[in-house]
Amino acid sequence: MHPTFQILERHRDELDSHACHYFDAPDLIPWLKKGDDSFTLNADESSSLSPLEPVWQTSELNILFYPKAKERLTWWLYQIQSALKNQQRIWVVGENDGGIKSLPKKLKGFFECEKLDTARHCALFDLTPNPGISEQSFWTQYETNDLIIKALPGVFSAKKLDTGTSVLLEHLPDIAAGNILEMGSGSGVLACELLKRHKECTIDTYDVDLLAYQSSLATVTANNLNDQATVYWANSASKLPTQRYQSIVTNPPFHKGIRTEYGPTETFFTQASERLVRGGKLVWVANDFLNYQNLIKDQFKSIKILAQTRGFKVYEAIK
Repeated sequence: MHPTFQILERHRDELDSHACHYFDAPDLIPWLKKGDDSFTLNADESSSLSPLEPVWQTSELNILFYPKAKERLTWWLYQIQSALKNQQRIWVVGENDGGIKSLPKKLKGFFECEKLDTARHCALFDLTPNPGISEQSFWTQYETNDLIIKALPGVFSAKKLDTGTSVLLEHLPDIAAGNILEMGSGSGVLACELLKRHKECTIDTYDVDLLAYQSSLATVTANNLNDQATVYWANSASKLPTQRYQSIVTNPPFHKGIRTEYGPTETFFTQASERLVRGGKLVWVANDFLNYQNLIKDQFKSIKILAQTRGFKVYEAIK
């Protein structure tokens, strides 16, 4: 059981006596009861949110799990606070290593924070709006290579071009005309750069994270590339329309929460050849200690390193 669940377990009497809504939980809530609900930014079969205009619903007791992307804290609290009705309450729970201990300082002037409990290297706070977070724009925007990049909090490459994507773009091989698939759209910078370089191509790009989906869509729109790019909110390429691509290009994510998580990316690599035409290319960049090539060595006729620099390697695999 996740440590934050263990500290909440100590307050089951309170949780059982109220209708509860949980926000950004690290895993499935083990004790959901009738009247409870759980909202997450990750795309999955259980999500009831609309990706374009999600409606956040609150209940008697609303529990926010301290977000792994700390800049999303005020974003989440704004969504919850905006939906609150009279007498509804907010709790925030998180791991000490994740930054929960600094919550009162971060929210000073916006919320009164009362510490309810500490256990399992976690802390639990009760929040009272005072006067709460005012309406504000959470969007950031920057320009790179004549592209306008728009992003919401905590999205990959939200404030500047990340090193891995920069290395990939510096050493990107020729891409054949046709359809491109990208996993992990982030802010949309890689998809738009690919289309800028290869005007005859189209691209399908997806991300499991709702804010990344919204950011990529905004970036594609800002650069007038809607006719060439289709953005999906999905947790797997299997959720996209069935078709094969001439190229797959990715700067794959591999972190989940505080701990490292390789599973979704490993699944993507093991299935990549199924989405490529014969002779198609899989091109990716990764930290030089990550060995995704071992997952696909039996599925591709050739795999080579195109570049190694600044702690990253760029690979090309031919089906």
